[in-house]
Amino acid sequence: MDPSIYIPKIWALDYVLAFFYMFIIYIVAFAYKSKKMKEDLDYNYFMWALSVKLFGGLGFMLLTVYYWGGGDTYSYYNTARDFLRFSFENPEEGLKILFASSENMNWYKYKFAYNRHNFLATTTNFTTVKITTMVNLIGFNSYVVSTVIYSALSFLGIWNMYYLYSKMYPHLKKQLFYGFFFIPTVILWGSGILKDTITITCVAWIVYSFINIVILKRKKALSLIIIIATTLTIAYIKPYILYVLYPCLFIWVQSNLKALITSSLIRRLIAPFIALTLIISSYFLAQELSKGAGRYSLDQVENTLEGFQTWHTTVSETKNQASYTLGDNDFTTFGIIKKIPSAIAVTFFRPYPWEITNASTLLASIEGLILFFFSLWLVLKYRLKLFQLIFQNKDILFLLLFALLFGVVVGITSYNFGALSRYKIPAQMFYVVALILITDKTSSLPQDD
Repeated sequence: MDPSIYIPKIWALDYVLAFFYMFIIYIVAFAYKSKKMKEDLDYNYFMWALSVKLFGGLGFMLLTVYYWGGGDTYSYYNTARDFLRFSFENPEEGLKILFASSENMNWYKYKFAYNRHNFLATTTNFTTVKITTMVNLIGFNSYVVSTVIYSALSFLGIWNMYYLYSKMYPHLKKQLFYGFFFIPTVILWGSGILKDTITITCVAWIVYSFINIVILKRKKALSLIIIIATTLTIAYIKPYILYVLYPCLFIWVQSNLKALITSSLIRRLIAPFIALTLIISSYFLAQELSKGAGRYSLDQVENTLEGFQTWHTTVSETKNQASYTLGDNDFTTFGIIKKIPSAIAVTFFRPYPWEITNASTLLASIEGLILFFFSLWLVLKYRLKLFQLIFQNKDILFLLLFALLFGVVVGITSYNFGALSRYKIPAQMFYVVALILITDKTSSLPQDD
């Protein structure tokens, strides 16, 4: 039986304990904010951002338990709960499993893995279970409390990325705050016990750390440690994110390195060498990440895309989820290129109003309409000047490049709107932040009569 259908038992004590944890989190956060506010007014939105994430996590938990009645979150929580109980009974064996690889495990010998052999056999699920086990340990194996902890940890990563962008664009603090913390689907799918919560948090920490090292020249050792830890975490859970993120980051790094060189002649001479170095680095990094990525490895791209489409189409048909199609099933290089415009449209602007089938697609459709008209307004108002602005601002270029490339990846692989809503949240957040920066920068462009 699918472990995702085992509904966790939730008692009144779980809610009491969860609100006690939230009370402690708020006390610590308020004390931290009060200390920081004495020297840094950029912490003005700190408590609001924390509240959005905490209540977003609780909202996700309530919808999962009382509306959807199932989902991946149960699989991770239930397996981690049973594994934690097993570890208390067999501490030495539990510790060995915690640091083991899923490929080397004989899951049939463990009672906690009953009916979960295939589920635990994949590195991505096993890693998520390990992380959830540690969270459950802190949260007394309570589903509600563990959700609160997931939300709080996610807040830390996204807040730090927001904080540095608010430093770089201090006149846009409020707008950026909305872009980072008030996208409904990002709040919903980025705050619960899910892989997506872990990965979007890690992406935010990586960007934060790169800004520290490349632009602000501070906390270099700590930032490097964060980069290594979060990169490895994503590599074990969703390595394809790194295939998109790191090339975009290296392009952004190149732009910043060029900006440090004051001489235009030297900048022109050295630019090709910097670009070549970063391209080679990206290639070898992708190859190294690909070696242990299993079905996500680069040489398995076509098979993996076909598998994703088949699986999500089956889920749509058997579990009454809204599906979509991008045309023929051609997953060759040329076939994928042909799907790019449709993939971008489905990621950021669909489902269209006539494709709404439930509350989730209603929410995604409203967001899509807002993003569509906002994007269309920018294109019609500034036309070719818009491209000039994007390529002149290295931060906008980075955000938009990652958003569009990652949007293509998830748009092609999802094939049902339920999965797409979760997978696209890093792209959606980056896209909205890019639009905010574009809207600000357009004020400096010459206006048409």
